[in-house]
Amino acid sequence: MRKRKAAVSVLLAGIMLIAMCLSACGTDENAGKTVVELVQYKQEAVGVFEKLEEEFNATHDDIVLKIDSPNDAMTILKTRFIRENYPDIIGIGGDINYSYFIDSDILADVSDYQGLSSIKQSYLDILENLEFVPT
Repeated sequence: MRKRKAAVSVLLAGIMLIAMCLSACGTDENAGKTVVELVQYKQEAVGVFEKLEEEFNATHDDIVLKIDSPNDAMTILKTRFIRENYPDIIGIGGDINYSYFIDSDILADVSDYQGLSSIKQSYLDILENLEFVPT
C-alpha cells in the first residue's frame, strides 16, 4: 500500500512538473507591447467598450487596450486599490465612490495635462462640481 501511495505521489508530482513546463513554453501575445488596462463599471455600456477595445487593438500594433467591465466593479476596484494593484484607467461616475477615491489620493492628478485644453469647458465644470466641499 505504501509503495502504491508513493508511486501515485511521484506520478502526480511528475504531471504537475510537466504541466508547469508546458505552460511556461507558451508565448505571450502581448510580449513587447504596452498594455493599458481600463476598468469601467457601467454594465449598460459593455458592448460599446468591447467595440472600442476591438477597434483600438486592430489599429495599434504596439499598444494593447484591455477593458474589463466586471459585474461588481466598485468592489473589485476597492479591493485592487487596497492591494495596490491599480488599473491604468478607471471609468466611474460622479458618485460617492469618486469622492472616496479623491479623498484617499488614489487617483493621479492630471490637472497639468496639456490635453485638458481640448476638453469642453462644460465637462471641466462638471468635474469641478463633483467633489462636494462644505463651506
